Amino acid sequence: VSHFSAMVNTHRKLILNIYCSAIILPQICICSQFTSSSNDQYNENPGVFPVATNGEPFPWRELRLPTKVIPLHYDLFVHPNLTSLDFVASEKIEVLVRDTTQFIILHSHGLEIMNATLQSEEDLRYKKSGEKLTVLSYPAHQQIALLVPEKLMADLRYSVAIDFQAKLADGFEGFYKSTYRTLGGETRTIAVTDFEPTHARMAFPCFDEPLFKANFSIKIRRESRHIALSNMPKVKTIEREGGLLEDHFETTVKMSTYLVAYIVCDFASVSGTASSGVKVSIYASPDKWSQTHYALEASLKLLDFYENYFNIHYPLPKLGRFKFHIIVFIRTCFDFFPLYM
Repeated sequence: VSHFSAMVNTHRKLILNIYCSAIILPQICICSQFTSSSNDQYNENPGVFPVATNGEPFPWRELRLPTKVIPLHYDLFVHPNLTSLDFVASEKIEVLVRDTTQFIILHSHGLEIMNATLQSEEDLRYKKSGEKLTVLSYPAHQQIALLVPEKLMADLRYSVAIDFQAKLADGFEGFYKSTYRTLGGETRTIAVTDFEPTHARMAFPCFDEPLFKANFSIKIRRESRHIALSNMPKVKTIEREGGLLEDHFETTVKMSTYLVAYIVCDFASVSGTASSGVKVSIYASPDKWSQTHYALEASLKLLDFYENYFNIHYPLPKLGRFKFHIIVFIRTCFDFFPLYM
């Protein structure tokens, strides 16, 4: 139980704790990005900027991301290996350039970037291959810079493709591994996410600030003995080589990165439908499945109560909850809707 109590404490951490770190970093001005041209400063005097891991000047020196480029849509593919305890992944981020720039700054923490390319709208229209991007890393701010060969023009859309890999994290942040023990004494591993408040950057390169909302289309590759879950209902499952299965999920509503969630496990479930038509499911390890029915009954009543109390309909077509021993974690798309039982 203490293991899962730690998870409760992790979920309760405030975003303020992270962003207040700027207070103890006097050399960082989180507002100067709105009053100066970093492109010009970088070109004229790169020596005043931080140094990337490869020794080159890193083109951005603020803790907060620039707002010249904003994300519109993430197409994310993830393949965790629960034997080697790592994962390989790729993403395509559709971005809108609001002001001319020579670089894109993203958050990335503990990820190995293997390749990054850029396609313009014209490249996508005529199916041209993307231009390879130079990737610089500045771990102190958990940022990477994608340097483009030619300036990105304002009011145009581009597609950024990134291939990356990493180990499943050891703690309770990012994309991490967790274990449970069966009644027979076998220890089994599952892969879980917890991105709140600023840990999505540990799972995929992204604009990991609440300001940068986007839609997410998620695909997860897994073994047949596991299931994959995410924010949205599953659209289809495709068979891949080696007996692997790939689940495709519906595109999410527009939301911040910390609300993205996915899990690969061998849990069993029981489901019901709320009066508003939302499908509610309770997931538990197979040995604990018999304990899920009360949780489902309570969850259906709670969802109806809160929808009526706040006069706000739950915005997604489904709601999933996970039961670990005597602790039930309820996570939803509502920021004000986290419940702990």
